[in-house]
Amino acid sequence: MDPITHAASGAVAMLAMPNRPASRWAVPLAALAAASPDVDVLMANTPLQFLLLHRGITHSLFFAPLLGLVLALVGCSLWRTQTPGHWRFAKTWLFMTAMVLLHIWLDCITTYGTMIFLPFSHMRMRLNAVFIIDLLVTLPLLWAIWRWRARRGLLLMAMAWLFVYPGISIGLNAWHTAQTRERLTAEGRAPQEIVVLPDAFSPFFWRALYSEATPNGGMVYTQGMNALGSPRGPEVAATALPESLARDLARQSVVADAFLNFTLLPVVAPLPADMLPADNPQATQAANAPAPSYVMIHDQRFGSSLAIVHKIMNMRPSADIPFKYMAELAPAPQPAESDTLAENSAQESTTTAGPIVSTIAAFPQRLLRERMRFSDSRRDSFWQAPRPPTSPTLLQWLVGLR
Repeated sequence: MDPITHAASGAVAMLAMPNRPASRWAVPLAALAAASPDVDVLMANTPLQFLLLHRGITHSLFFAPLLGLVLALVGCSLWRTQTPGHWRFAKTWLFMTAMVLLHIWLDCITTYGTMIFLPFSHMRMRLNAVFIIDLLVTLPLLWAIWRWRARRGLLLMAMAWLFVYPGISIGLNAWHTAQTRERLTAEGRAPQEIVVLPDAFSPFFWRALYSEATPNGGMVYTQGMNALGSPRGPEVAATALPESLARDLARQSVVADAFLNFTLLPVVAPLPADMLPADNPQATQAANAPAPSYVMIHDQRFGSSLAIVHKIMNMRPSADIPFKYMAELAPAPQPAESDTLAENSAQESTTTAGPIVSTIAAFPQRLLRERMRFSDSRRDSFWQAPRPPTSPTLLQWLVGLR
């Protein structure tokens, strides 16, 4: 969820309290507490750190009381005896922890994925209830803040809305998922997995992502839908990341493993020419050696089926696929297969995604180099050798790093 909504939720929570400390810092401190878990972005320098730390340990249910304690110490004006109507320290700690948990809830209802069980699990909770920016969440909060002197009931209703509205959206998501499966089955198709996501201006618009096995391999389809679940616009197809390739990458690289844990129905495509490494070895590859293959992996989660929203998103300074992983691959064949693979690699290197992916998926792959790029945050690892997964140190484990 966006920072404005987080901060506004904290301000509304403090204003809704029947007895709050008579300090001019009370509302700003509550707003700060409700936005504080996103301090994790300041701790991440590399794309891997960003992937593991953002919505990571500061968003963990187990870390919330500790962060609440720090916030209670920072908000000393709320419990100092000199402050009229001051709270006890324990109440301040409880309130600050509640603001952290409120932040976690508002992040869990989006599609990004929040690691609420760190350090014990990197599983990402995503309830797919609201778009990353949802005016139906933000505007009631801002309205309640503006009118707080008139009626305290508005503040209480705004707080309740933070749970009622996502709950309704979760129910609508389940209904749309069932409707999509029923529609595809009626068309004679057999979807393997269906994920329904809120589009901009949800609950009036939604997007469905679904994977399907085809004669040419796995595919991932994206379809816009209206509030009634009817398709709107064309169905967009992309090549699904083969499970064999995903396993090869995760086994050889901690970066790939973390990225694939982040993705939702990942897709793969040949790497565009302008993204190839400057020292592309294809130009100097020995005639009897298989040329490396270059692929780009991402998912279709961050987008919109609405033309106006799509146009606005393309106006971003760094308009691009927000999160992508790129790999330089070479086949890891049995000795007797080397000549055949070299010939296949040379023939497939300039063809479309399907044949390239089929060739890669048919044999174990050796990861030569990798690159992870997040366009919006301008984080780029550039091309580098992979680092195999290893057991983390105790400190790394505690904060969710690998």
